[in-house]
This record gives sequence, structure tokens and C-alpha cells, in this order.
Amino acid sequence: MLFNSIPFLVSFIVFFIIYSFLDRKKQNILLLLYGIYFYSYWNWKMTILLLFSISVNYLLGIYIEQQSDLKKKKKILYLGISLNLILLGWFKYALFLLGLIGDGIHLFNEGFSIWRPEILLPVGISFYTFHNISYLVEVESERIKASRSIVEFGVYDIFFPLLLAGPIERPNSLLPQLARDRRIEKNSMFHGISLVCWGIFQKAVIADPLAKFVDGSLANTGQLPDGLLWVVAPAFAFQVYADFSGYSNCARGLAYMMGFQLMNNFHRPFFATNPSEFWQRWHISLSSWLRDYVYIPLGGNRFGFVRQNINILIVWILGGLWHGATYGYLIWGIYLGLCIVVYNVFKRSVPKNSSEFQDSIFKYIGRTLTFFSFAFGLLLFRVNDFQDLLVCIKNILSFSKEVFSWAYVFIFILPILLFDSWQEKEKTKETDWKLTEKPYLFPVLFVFGFVVFSLISPFAKQEFFYFQF
Repeated sequence: MLFNSIPFLVSFIVFFIIYSFLDRKKQNILLLLYGIYFYSYWNWKMTILLLFSISVNYLLGIYIEQQSDLKKKKKILYLGISLNLILLGWFKYALFLLGLIGDGIHLFNEGFSIWRPEILLPVGISFYTFHNISYLVEVESERIKASRSIVEFGVYDIFFPLLLAGPIERPNSLLPQLARDRRIEKNSMFHGISLVCWGIFQKAVIADPLAKFVDGSLANTGQLPDGLLWVVAPAFAFQVYADFSGYSNCARGLAYMMGFQLMNNFHRPFFATNPSEFWQRWHISLSSWLRDYVYIPLGGNRFGFVRQNINILIVWILGGLWHGATYGYLIWGIYLGLCIVVYNVFKRSVPKNSSEFQDSIFKYIGRTLTFFSFAFGLLLFRVNDFQDLLVCIKNILSFSKEVFSWAYVFIFILPILLFDSWQEKEKTKETDWKLTEKPYLFPVLFVFGFVVFSLISPFAKQEFFYFQF
């Protein structure tokens, strides 16, 4: 079910009216039931898989906590992580691995073809798998207590605002919020509704029109005018940003309305001055998860500069594959890792005693290079083979006057560019419409958001970009 749809709007209004009259325990039961309904709206069979995953990880958490033997604790933890990865691997990576095997054998036997089963990828499986792994790790390390309420743990895994595309909320943040009483307050309602309105606007007015341009342009890269990828790549970057941050804003806004606070998943990433900073601002919940549960256990930066950068490459190869099981995502992960490694090498070689003017120049150059390295890197999502990659590189290295006739698409990015510039100037920690300072803005924003939703969003039926992950 999409946030930008009539079925969700109607069902959520009914849900929220009932929710606002219940106590905490009944609110949690309602959240669990509505989460099941919300997920089942897509495919009820995959809800069975999700409920199975919830039950197994709930029992594993309790079993881990009950062990006094540290070695036995570790063994159960590794078993739990393995079970979660096996589920993720079967549904998301089995076809990719079979394809790798088939391609390898095909090099020696051209007539060979490998059997591939039909496997439907469950929406959001990457997100709730990471939820479960982090929960088991935190219980084993005794940073949190295992949940003794199957309802609370079920809501942690099936909390509908973040179920399909995150953010990947940590158990030590969300579980305590489920265990305490929640009040629906006026300021939280204002802030929540403003986030939802802005999120729907990002999706319907910015991301979806840009998607039509990008999809149409990349349908046949060989027929693109020379140099057009200099327009397509930035448009694609803003499409993905508006779409994904739009979903995150909707998720956080809905949570605020219900008395929850979710982590901020985006912090104006296109103002980052280097690739390392970019991933501290983009999909923060994923990059911080990979840092805490992969990079640091691998050794982080504790064993020298070379080992640190090898760890970074490993992390981002896994990060690329987390997004999707294709050669494109694998290459994209390697590319992301190399961008950070190259920056780390460059940073070591640049003198630290530079003037304020030089710092300012480096900042703007850094922003430009970081943005375009990310924007052109996204094209790897859409590259089908090596020949297609060569065509894209040739297009980037050429130019024609026809490119200027397509520059009008940048009109769509102006609202998000202006808003993020304002927020960067104000140095806000998260999206803030200043409604507590200027409450008269609320009805204007609400009416504007409702008009956008009514006139555009329900009829577009365009899924959010990150549902595929």
C-alpha cells in the first residue's frame, strides 16, 4: 500500500481515530494488526514469511539472553544471523548466484543454460532482515534486554511507516518507545503532518515527473543526443533523493503523529563536500548500520590505513549488493568504495595548513565533484552490459547543443534545492518548517499538501523507488 494512495489515506484516518482513544497496550495491538493489514495489501503470502521471521527472532532473542555461557551465546547469535541471511539470500540473491554460475559455465559451454526458479522478492525484506540482525546482536552484547512481549517485538519488525523502505530503526530506540506510554501532542501533530505533506510533494511533484524523463532517456542510451547524460544523471540523482527522502519524511511524519520519533535518514546530502561525508548524510540508517555491524567488527581503522580502506571496500561491496542482486549493483558498490578510498588517499596528500579562501574553494569544488560522482554512479543501476557502459561513457565525454533544450527538467528540482538551501543556512538538524514559531503556516501547508495529494498523487500509482530493495 502506498502512502500516496486513497486506500491508505482512508484506512489511516480510521486507524488514527481509534488509536487516539486507546491506552498503550491496545495501541500496540492495533499497530500490529494494522501493520499486518498494511503489508498484506501487497501480498498476504509474504506476510506469513514476515510473521515467521518475527516469531523466530523473538524466541532467539530470549534464548540468547538466558544463556550464561558466552560461547553458547555466540553460537546462538551466529545461528540467528545465519537464519536471517539464508531467508534474505534465498529470496534476493538465489537467482543472482544461479546467474553467476550459469554465466561462468557458459564461457566454456555456449549451449549450457541453468534452471532458474520463479522467486518473488518480498517488499522490505532487506529492511526487516537488518532490523532482526541488529536486535540479536544488541541482545547478545547485553546493550538491550530481550523483548518479552511478542506484540511489542512484532510492532518493532512490522511498524508500518518504516516497514517497506526504512529508515532501519535500531532496537534500542524503537523498542523503548513501544514500552512506554505515548501522548498525541499538538506540536508533534503539526510537525508530523508537515513532514507527510512535504514527503508527498517530493514524491508526486518532483520525483515522479523526473522519473518519466529519466526512464524515457535511458530506455535506449544509444540514441541519446551527445552529452545528454549531463542532464539525465543529475535529474536521476534528484529523482532518487526526492523519492526516497519523500518516503522517509512520510514515515517519520506518521510516526510523529502517533507519538513516536524515528531517526532522520537524510541530512541534505547534496551539500556534502566529500564522498565520506555524503554517506553520513544519505540513507544514514543504512550507512551507520554498515559502520556499526560490519566496518567496526572488521577492524575499522584500528589496523592501519591500508586495512582501513580494504574494510571500506568490503563494506560498500556489501552495501551495493544490499541494494540489489545484479552485476550493476555489485559494480556500483565497488565504485562507491573506491570513491571513498580515493578521497582518503587524496586527503592524506593535501597540506592541512590552507587559508580560509582555499578552504572555501575546496568546499565548493568538493561539493561539485561529490554530487557528480554520485549522480553518474547511479547510472550503473541502469547499465545492462559492458557495451551499454561504453555507450554511456562516450555520451558523457561528448557534447551537442541539443542538450540545452532539455535543461527545462531542472525546474522540477528547484523546490527541493531552495528548501534544502534554506535548511542548510538555518543549520537545522532535520526538516523543520518552523510551525511552532509560525503556527499560521500550518493550515496553508496542510491545504497545499491536500490539494497536491488530491489532484496528483492518487492517480500516479508510482511506487517509491526503494521498494525494490
